[in-house]
Amino acid sequence: MKATIHDPVRELKAVLAEYLPWQGARIGFLAQFLLALFKVRSVNLAELATGFGGTAQVDSHYKHLQRFFRSFEIDPDSWARLLVRLVPVGEGPWRLTLDRTHWKFGAVDINVLVLGIAYRGIALPVFWSVLGKAGTSNTAERMALMERFLAVFGAERIAVLLADREFVGEAWLRWLQARRIPFHQRIKCDTLVPTPWNHCH
Repeated sequence: MKATIHDPVRELKAVLAEYLPWQGARIGFLAQFLLALFKVRSVNLAELATGFGGTAQVDSHYKHLQRFFRSFEIDPDSWARLLVRLVPVGEGPWRLTLDRTHWKFGAVDINVLVLGIAYRGIALPVFWSVLGKAGTSNTAERMALMERFLAVFGAERIAVLLADREFVGEAWLRWLQARRIPFHQRIKCDTLVPTPWNHCH
């Protein structure tokens, strides 16, 4: 009986092709890139180039990576579907995390609102929004991010939304309740939440 040859690049290409409307060569390169990323555990392109297989030189892989990222574009909804397919988070319902990360690049504020899926002690980012400002997000920005999730996965895939005390406001909490999204959130002791299943901590 002939042994089955395990080809991780081919297997990953088949998964990627289900979600990305790209030509075969582009999907093949993305598959190689992702496998190299797992292998070298670095986002430095020079290091990633050493993780590619085949007969091509490392310098050739490096130049290919540069060209790829100059024109890299992916539909956010497709990316979210692909992520939950690649990472074994299951079919849900999931524990979602809402967080904001902010840092400065020179004089520029990089402020990102991120919605993730809690998985083995980490948050897998599935949707995010660059706020284009310093400081906290507002209710409209949070709602818009959540609506993107609901449009792709639906409310039934949410077990609970976990968020810190930064994400407060009557309109925000009422919106979550209206969408029947359970939430566990740190809030101030004088915050009133009119429902018996959300408690003040």
